[in-house]
Amino acid sequence: MMSNEISILEQEVLSDIDERINLMSRIRLLSTLYNFSEADKQLFLNYSMPIIYSIWEGFIQSALQTYIRSLNRLRLSPDDICDRILVYHMEAEFLQFKQYPRSMNREDQSKKTEQKVKFFVKLKRFYSSGILEINANVNTESNVGFSVLNRILGDFNLAEISEFPLPRYSLKVELDQSLLRIRNAVAHGQDGQDSVIVKLEDLERAIILVDRLMDLVFESIKDGFINESYRKR
Repeated sequence: MMSNEISILEQEVLSDIDERINLMSRIRLLSTLYNFSEADKQLFLNYSMPIIYSIWEGFIQSALQTYIRSLNRLRLSPDDICDRILVYHMEAEFLQFKQYPRSMNREDQSKKTEQKVKFFVKLKRFYSSGILEINANVNTESNVGFSVLNRILGDFNLAEISEFPLPRYSLKVELDQSLLRIRNAVAHGQDGQDSVIVKLEDLERAIILVDRLMDLVFESIKDGFINESYRKR
């Protein structure tokens, strides 16, 4: 069964990567296929960066949800799961662990009591079910920089990504200072959109970065599943 699950996981993530690579290739070609004016070309290049970022964040969501589905098909119990994944699931499933219901006046007492009852009933059901259906809500913080990426991988007890996969090539600098900085400036108007000037080389650089990151994340997920890093030791 495990070999079949590994195969399904690989096929789904690799298919997702292929689709995103094809989409980025089409974006790269658009500026050369059409006879844009200089102003339109600059507009396209500027707004291509938020698109590339959305492809990246979407991949993180999709890849981790694929991993979660694979784990859920194993029908593991809470006692089987490592503490990191269990904590991730509990915080995602039971928001009260982060903000327990409180009341500032008597009028809210009834509502607070009702919330507490629902919380403990749900908690009891969780511990008596025997099977853990891991919550698939992956919190990307809408800003998947290098530290957030490794935080997400850590939540699932997966190997973190090394900052320097190649000599003098920092994934942290490329992701945080290049793609994210430009994306935020364009999408959120930081520093003024008119001051953002994206060049074709910037777009190419971002595409290479996302391509490389997707491969590294895939390897981390695949190795974690094969080595059963999700299990309590």
